[in-house]
Amino acid sequence: MTPPRFTRFYPKDEPLPPTGLWFAELNGSLLVQSSDAGTCLPNGPSPLPGERPADTVLLGMLDDTPCLACNLPADTPLPEGYRTLDLRGIYGAIDEDQFAVAGYAVQMLYWQRNSNFCMKCGNPLVAVPDEWGKRCTSCNHTTYPHVSPCVIVLVHDGDRVLLGHKPGWGPRYSVFAGFVEPGESLEECLVREVREETGVEVDELRYFGSQPWPFPHQLMVGFWARYVSGEIKADEAELDDVRWFQRDALPPLPPRLSIARKMLDAWGGAG
Repeated sequence: MTPPRFTRFYPKDEPLPPTGLWFAELNGSLLVQSSDAGTCLPNGPSPLPGERPADTVLLGMLDDTPCLACNLPADTPLPEGYRTLDLRGIYGAIDEDQFAVAGYAVQMLYWQRNSNFCMKCGNPLVAVPDEWGKRCTSCNHTTYPHVSPCVIVLVHDGDRVLLGHKPGWGPRYSVFAGFVEPGESLEECLVREVREETGVEVDELRYFGSQPWPFPHQLMVGFWARYVSGEIKADEAELDDVRWFQRDALPPLPPRLSIARKMLDAWGGAG
């Protein structure tokens, strides 16, 4: 088995590496350098010429290269050769391992920006040594980066697959997904979401895989499920169309970076 290229680190009270690969967020997008040779992440002592941002954190090592992350001020001017791309836009412009770290970086920077006060008493939070947690300076409540589990499911019936459409998606259709609720297993969530969104019943649940989905902090857990019974009745609050498609006549599908597309591609080739 090939060892993972990325090794996670946790906060330490020690100097940061003098140079590294930068995952610098500016107004919701990541800083990149562009030239005739292509697009790449900044690599050096700082993400932009000048001083290193004060809130820089070390995420880990990609092979032998430190991965550094920071938030840039909203009014940061960009020199020639620099621009920003959101996560969807950066997919395919950098290699897969860097893209995976970019997703991790965006989630951690989101956490750093939005978790500064205690949810119990409203007082400031301070970093907990040697981990990503933050502790209240008053009541001692400790909180950690959020991960929201979601189930995503491909419903099939022989050579046909059930897909849904949301307003604003253009011609694209996709599989069904929903957040896991308190006290609910992944399997219970799957059955409930399919019933609520489509009106049909499923069984023979089969685990497909999972994908961290940093928009902003989901974990997508994928399943295939077999149609059992029921007439289609779309949840009009969520979807404007639900219909069956044949394996050899699928509509436009989600982008290839998503687990939804990976599930559909795998099912499409399974016949």
